[in-house]
Amino acid sequence: MKKINKIIFLAIIIRLLIMPFFYHPDIKSQYFHFQFLQKGIFNIYSYLDHNKQNLPNTDTFNYLPLTYFTFGANHLISQVFMPKDYSLWLNDWGVQKNDYLNLPIFLLILKLPYLFLDIGIAYLLFKLFPKKKLHSIWLFNPVTIYLIYILGNFDILPSFLTLLAFYFLKNKKNFYSYLSLGTAIAIKVYPVLFLPFFLFYHKENLKQKFLNLCFLSLPLIITVLPFLANTYFLNSFLGSGLTQKILEYKILNIPIYPIIYIIIFLLFLKTKDKQKSFYKSIFYLMIFFFALIKFHPQWLIWFLPFAVYPFCFIKKIKIPFVLYLLLFFFYIFLINDQFLNWGHLIPINTDFLLASTPYDIIRYRFLVNPLIVQQYTQFTMIIFSLIMVYLYEKNN
Repeated sequence: MKKINKIIFLAIIIRLLIMPFFYHPDIKSQYFHFQFLQKGIFNIYSYLDHNKQNLPNTDTFNYLPLTYFTFGANHLISQVFMPKDYSLWLNDWGVQKNDYLNLPIFLLILKLPYLFLDIGIAYLLFKLFPKKKLHSIWLFNPVTIYLIYILGNFDILPSFLTLLAFYFLKNKKNFYSYLSLGTAIAIKVYPVLFLPFFLFYHKENLKQKFLNLCFLSLPLIITVLPFLANTYFLNSFLGSGLTQKILEYKILNIPIYPIIYIIIFLLFLKTKDKQKSFYKSIFYLMIFFFALIKFHPQWLIWFLPFAVYPFCFIKKIKIPFVLYLLLFFFYIFLINDQFLNWGHLIPINTDFLLASTPYDIIRYRFLVNPLIVQQYTQFTMIIFSLIMVYLYEKNN
């Protein structure tokens, strides 16, 4: 136990050193919206639409109500510890928006909840695999640190809740499992991808499956129902675009990812050992998801807690999976967004925004369209995905 405590202590120190000095404007944009709960704004969707012209930031709020209430409450707590210019920074979207000496303190405090959730995932991995040291793999790999503390997005919360739901599912605590999964869905819809695999993990009759769906629906009914008749909510939520992206990649006008999803699910149903098949299925969903969809980098955290198991125990896929992740990051660095490159470092020095990005270098120095390079990158990711499937199946 002392060794585990030392590991966690070291992991926390590493994270505390990173958290204040890496920035992406998404965290500011999100908390710009979350601050309105403190001002008594219940319906953020209507408020933004009615006051768009008077607000310093005109971005729409494309998340579900529970996201707003959860992190709005966190804003209420965190601002108690913030320097006095925190509110000024949140509402400053002008030329001087990055020139705040207290920016590292803002980032440290805003990312603290992510630290607890991150350590929570490590703890759940330890509980799921007490003899396998998967929590150490989670705590000390640079991918999770990048996704959680450099990008600084709140996707770590539904990711934690989804893993917690699986922990309860494995221990046959259905109410807590589906309530946790439903809460994750009520924060961000993507865990719906995992739902069919949850429903058929155990052999249960139709009555129990119906009850499971009822437990799952509770958080959604409570938080979404008051907004369903609100046009502004529907327009904002439907503008998030995950569904469109899943259907985007087609061959002969047929969406490819949904077909792959169905095949993976049918193979899962056919397999007797649902536990091993679950990890394999989520791993397959992940590798084809990023090979076939125009993704946002933070989406990788959705799948990553479940990918630790196959990475550790299917030895033959380790090298192709690492190469796959390198391609993933190469794709990210080719996005035309300076805050996905040197812009992360503006808490150290705002001059990093003046440096040429990989996108600029490839486009203007080598006269190559970065979008074409991205397409070739994803095509290579497809090849690596097929190689990993072959090696995984051969291992079994």
